[in-house]
Amino acid sequence: MKHPMRPFPILLAACLVLGVSHAAPAFELPVDLPSRSEGLWTVDQSSTLSESTTSFDIRKIWKVCLDAGADRALHELEAREQQSNIASLKEICEEPQASVSGNVLSWSMHCSGPSPSADKTGTSDVRHKTTFVSNEETRAETAVVNQDKRSRSHGQFFTHMKHVGSCEGGLRPGDMMLTNLLVNGEETLKARQLRNIYREIEDQKLFTASRLSR
Repeated sequence: MKHPMRPFPILLAACLVLGVSHAAPAFELPVDLPSRSEGLWTVDQSSTLSESTTSFDIRKIWKVCLDAGADRALHELEAREQQSNIASLKEICEEPQASVSGNVLSWSMHCSGPSPSADKTGTSDVRHKTTFVSNEETRAETAVVNQDKRSRSHGQFFTHMKHVGSCEGGLRPGDMMLTNLLVNGEETLKARQLRNIYREIEDQKLFTASRLSR
């Protein structure tokens, strides 16, 4: 008998789209969190999603306009994205608890919910670390492990951000422009996409609530 696997393709689809209750509380950030310089940043995100012998490599490149508020909101967006991805598995995540040690921001999150396998519980664990190389460069990595008794999948996410000057092209603080989206090395983006950090946070919360209410 073939047992159902955890819905890995759903996680892939969720990772390809940045955006879209369990009303989520505010994401608490430490008061001593280092800040990134205001202005325009390039964001280069690479991720690998794997289950058994199947894997996908995804790379997204953004231009993001930051001020002090948008800088802190971008940290929250990273956590909300992971919560909405995992909500596709019908798992509810604890609120992440963030801490700063030196120039490193860390947070982790445990999630659980019904497994596709009868009478089992699925779990996911997320661990995140952002290293502030300077106020003009950061490097972040996130590791996600989803598992139940019959299957296991994991994701690795790496983000490199660099400050490149003043905001341009009509971008205002909080705006983000997706310029490239590659899946397994192939460009799939047909046109640049303008997003907003604050709207994306709310969309992620709504998506999480809608998935968990089904």
